[in-house]
Amino acid sequence: MYYPNPYGKHAVRIFLYHLVKFVRDAILSGLWAWVTLGTEKFQGPSKRRIIMTNILVMLVSVLCVPHVIFFAIYDAQGLIVPIIIISLVAIAFQLTPILNALWPYAGGLYNLILWLGFATTNAWMFSAQSAIHFYLLAGATTAIAIFGVRQNLLSIISIGLGLTAFIYADRNFAEPADFLNLTNTFLTILYFISIPTTLLAIFCMVFYGFKQASTAEEALQREYEYSEALLANMLPGPIAAQLKRNPGQTIADSHDEATILFADIVGFTPLASQRTPDSVVRMLNMLFTRFDDLANKHGLEKIKTLGDAFMVAGGMPDPQPDHAVRVARMALDMLSETELFAREVNERLELRIGIHSGPVVAGVIGTKKPFYDVWGDTVNTAARLETYGTNGKIQVTEETKRILEGDFNFEERGTVSIKGKGDMELWYLEGSRPS
Repeated sequence: MYYPNPYGKHAVRIFLYHLVKFVRDAILSGLWAWVTLGTEKFQGPSKRRIIMTNILVMLVSVLCVPHVIFFAIYDAQGLIVPIIIISLVAIAFQLTPILNALWPYAGGLYNLILWLGFATTNAWMFSAQSAIHFYLLAGATTAIAIFGVRQNLLSIISIGLGLTAFIYADRNFAEPADFLNLTNTFLTILYFISIPTTLLAIFCMVFYGFKQASTAEEALQREYEYSEALLANMLPGPIAAQLKRNPGQTIADSHDEATILFADIVGFTPLASQRTPDSVVRMLNMLFTRFDDLANKHGLEKIKTLGDAFMVAGGMPDPQPDHAVRVARMALDMLSETELFAREVNERLELRIGIHSGPVVAGVIGTKKPFYDVWGDTVNTAARLETYGTNGKIQVTEETKRILEGDFNFEERGTVSIKGKGDMELWYLEGSRPS
């Protein structure tokens, strides 16, 4: 017994879909292979210009087809000469991509000569009454696209020859060629074909020019925004603005009141030895990115990272009356953030933090890879406090405690002998006092 296949129609639809897709992809691949022919040795603007030229000559050949069909339908026998000429020229235009491989402007020059001869011959055969000589103007508008802005002389010569041929045809080809027996109806139809086609070609060239300019402008804007963002990440905003206004100028400022924070991950070296380099960098990047966010949150300036050490400054480059308070709050947040991060990555991570307040000198070092840095005894003292600190604690000097004691709680550590500094009275910052 015969049972109909319920999936038959569905299978046919799938087959037709894949067949159409295959044909479409094959046509597009073939077209792309043809328009990129002769561009193998070129890059950048030269390659784009040659591709544009190849597309133009392909469109010219395509536009020849409806003319041939129209002539053949109207009077194939009487218009056999124009039909043969247009057909041969349509084929001849397709040699342009091959010539581009010999010299980047060979195809353009060949296209220019062929176009001038072809359009002028058509203008002579069909006369100015047909408006077919307006195609010379359409060809002139493509000069810059074909030769590019680097060959202005060739573009000017091409435009000049096109305009000269147009004016000559308009003034001297008043009547069609004697061997063509053309009616007014035919010339009128050709007129209303030629004018819109010319306007369309000119519009496309103008649109292409503005599109290229707009694309270049957008690319420049993206590059500008990227460089601005990169500069803003490398340097403080006021310093970056000053460097842009006066390139090469030495930038150095002294700040009478500033607070410096140094933080270091305890036992990071042995921890790193147990991990792959990629995981070490990834872990550091994740943690320090959180510290960057905290610096932005408290309005502080991240100065740099040194391995697993993190340095932040308050009160610079713009003065901040509450610089020490901002740094103290960030230090407390850093401890909390590190504890949270340690639980997330299932590692034992602790910070040692040292803070000291006082005068500093800051400026930009280098021209090839400039960076903003801070110097002075205040910086050295903060670094020593971190080195001689206690795991999981924020160690501050007497000077910093005196500024903060109205808003924060402290635990006295006592007198500690610091290398290069002698005996110092140090304190642990415990937390903020309730408002």
